[in-house]
Amino acid sequence: MTHQEAIQAIARAKDLGLSGAEFLASLGPGKVAAACNGIGPDRWSQKARDTLDKWLWLLRPAADGHDCRFAYDNDGSDAKFRAANDELERNGIICADAEYRWFNPLRYLWRHRARVMADMCREYGWSAWRDAYIDSISGGSGVRRLE
Repeated sequence: MTHQEAIQAIARAKDLGLSGAEFLASLGPGKVAAACNGIGPDRWSQKARDTLDKWLWLLRPAADGHDCRFAYDNDGSDAKFRAANDELERNGIICADAEYRWFNPLRYLWRHRARVMADMCREYGWSAWRDAYIDSISGGSGVRRLE
C-alpha cells in the first residue's frame, strides 16, 4: 500500500464508521501503509493477495484494520487475537451494509463472505498472530514481509 492509499484507507474507515478507525488514524499513513499487505496472510505471495483483493474488494477496509491490529496492537494473547478477528467480522458486515441496501441480496452474500473471512482468520491465523508478536518483541516492527 502506498502512502496515498493509506491516507485514503484511513479516511474510508472513518467514513464507514468502522471499529478501530481512530486507531488507524492514530498510527498515521506511514505505519498503515507498512502493515497493510492485502487480504491474506503475509506468507502468501503478493499475487495471491492481489487476487483476493479483487475477489473480496468490498472487505478491504476491514482487512486493512485487521492487518494493523496484527502489526501494532498485538500482545500475543488469545484475547486480543479473538478481538481482532471479531472486529474484522463486524467491520466486514459494516462494509456490506454500507454498499448494499437491506433488500439487495448482495448485502447478505457480502455479510456471509465477511463471516467466512473472519472464520478463516480464527481457524488459521494464530501462527501469524504469534509470529507478528514475536517479531515485535524481538526488535522488529511486527510487520513481516516475505517478498
